[in-house]
Amino acid sequence: MVQIKVRLPDVAFDAIEASALALGRSCEEIIQRALERYLEDFDDLAGSARRFRDPDG
Repeated sequence: MVQIKVRLPDVAFDAIEASALALGRSCEEIIQRALERYLEDFDDLAGSARRFRDPDG
């Protein structure tokens, strides 16, 4: 697994920390899940855009 370092605004970290506390999860897990969902959504949108631009579709 790759480890990265990210700088976040205080307000973003505070929201992540509050979510982690409310859900009984670690901040790391909240960030991992959020990134996974973002990337899934991005892939879905990119696929839709490709199909929209496909003249044969």
